[in-house]
Amino acid sequence: MKRLLPTIAVLLFLFFEIQGVTALSDSKIAILGDSMSWIGGDSCTNERGWTSHFKNKLKPGRIDMYARSGATWTNTSETQKSTESYSEVLDDDNVVFNQALRLLEKCESDVKAKPDIIIIYAGANDAWFGKRHRPGYLTTGFSGVYPTSAEACDPSNFTTLESSVGLTCSLLQKRFEDARIILVTPVEMAKTTASNVHTVSDIIERTGKKMGLEVVRADKEVEIRNSVESKRKKYTTDGVHTNTEGARLIADCISSYLMSD
Repeated sequence: MKRLLPTIAVLLFLFFEIQGVTALSDSKIAILGDSMSWIGGDSCTNERGWTSHFKNKLKPGRIDMYARSGATWTNTSETQKSTESYSEVLDDDNVVFNQALRLLEKCESDVKAKPDIIIIYAGANDAWFGKRHRPGYLTTGFSGVYPTSAEACDPSNFTTLESSVGLTCSLLQKRFEDARIILVTPVEMAKTTASNVHTVSDIIERTGKKMGLEVVRADKEVEIRNSVESKRKKYTTDGVHTNTEGARLIADCISSYLMSD
C-alpha cells in the first residue's frame, strides 16, 4: 500500500489538473491591470509575465489583454473617459476604468470577445505612487451611487481607490452579468513598503467583496516579499517586475484559485 501512495497522489494531481484544464478550455478570459500583466504581452508568451504560465497551464479558449504598464486603479480629478489614449507610464488617463471601456468597446464590435472570466490584477502603482500622485486615494467610506451606464460615468468624480474600484467593477457587472470577475491584489515589491501594499490590497478586497466579487490576495499568498527583493532580486528583475520564477509563482496562485472552484 505504501508503494502505491505516490502513484495515487500523482494520479489525483493529474486528474484535478485535467479537470481544471477541461473546465477552462472553452473559456474566454479578459485581463485588465498594470505592467505585471502587460509584461506577458498581448499573446501571453513572454515568460516574465504570469499570463504566459497561466495560459500554458490552463489553456483557456481565448485570452484578450487590456492591461497597460503604469496603470492605476485610482482615477484623478483630471481623468477623462478614453479608449484611444495610450501610455506605458503613470498618467491621468492610464487607469483600469479606461481598460474596462476598451473591453466594452471591443465586445460591441466582436461578440466573440465577450468574456466568461474577467481578471483584474492591479494596485501596484497605487501603492507605489499613490501618496505622491493620488491625494486622498486611501480615503474610504464611499456612500454615493455608481452610474448605471458607461455614458453616464465621469471617472474624475471617483478619485479614491475605493470608489475607482467600485465604479469600474459596477460597470463591468452591469455589462457582463454572467461573467466571473476576479480581483487580484498586488504582490509585495521593493519600491514601497509591504504595509503600503497590504493597505491597498485591503481596500481592494473590501470593495470587491462588498460587491459580491471574487478576490485573490496575492500579497498574502505569493511568496514575493519586500524584505527579500529589497536586498537581492530573487523573483523580480528590478524589485517590482517579475522574472520567470516570480511570474510562475503568481500564475500558480491564480491558476490554483480557478481550478479549486
